[in-house]
Amino acid sequence: MFFILSKSLSLLLEPLVIPYLLFLLGLIARWRRWGWIMRISFTCGITLPIVYGILPLSSLPLQFLEGRVVRGEIGQKHIDGIIVLGGFSGDGVIAKSHNQYGLGSSAERFTAAVALTHQLPKTPILFSGFSGALVPRGWRESDNIRDLVHQLGGLNTAVFYEENSRNTYENAVNSRQIFVAEPGTNWILVTSANHMPRAIGSFAAAGWTGIIPYPVDYQTPKTGYTSLWDIQGGVSIVRQSLHEYVGLLAYYLSGRSTTLLPK
Repeated sequence: MFFILSKSLSLLLEPLVIPYLLFLLGLIARWRRWGWIMRISFTCGITLPIVYGILPLSSLPLQFLEGRVVRGEIGQKHIDGIIVLGGFSGDGVIAKSHNQYGLGSSAERFTAAVALTHQLPKTPILFSGFSGALVPRGWRESDNIRDLVHQLGGLNTAVFYEENSRNTYENAVNSRQIFVAEPGTNWILVTSANHMPRAIGSFAAAGWTGIIPYPVDYQTPKTGYTSLWDIQGGVSIVRQSLHEYVGLLAYYLSGRSTTLLPK
């Protein structure tokens, strides 16, 4: 139920939909003769798309999230396993129709994981995730990854697949059924930098200890901005920011994260 509700409400958080919702509110306010609400709604509906393109404004919330959790020190620690969260595979329908794996915009989660297997040979790796789609079709995420690993000739280590999770908290809970997270063990967690705070909170809520964060897939520079104006990039950044901030709040209120802003 939580998953269905979150996916349904996420439609209202689409940056390109929000101006239309504001225009609708403005029309209702005009009909009800709420003059000040009407003026604010129409003004915001017109200016908001312009604000999206001003990167110093639109990228700041995501930049904060990406810097919230720094990459953990591995050093001489014994690493018991590597956990890679899904969400980086391509469209399942396209992959199935061509009978070939596909990768999405967060593919660095996979490439970083492969690099870690070279750095930490023989360390088991777990790819966790089924599908984030409300109505899954085509190949599962694990089907995409299996085909990709096969095309690479394997990863020279034990590879496990957790194939039931549909959100981050389920990643954390279901992964414990494969890896035994006993006290004193160490686990590298790989996911996108902006998603890492919610992932850390979820794994803590699910009872994991010894998690070493390994954020990848950065979308903003550490300081400064790549440019001052980019409407397409700005919309993408705002979309990710809304998804993560609302997700953090929902997870905290529902007990799926230990804190509101994990660090």
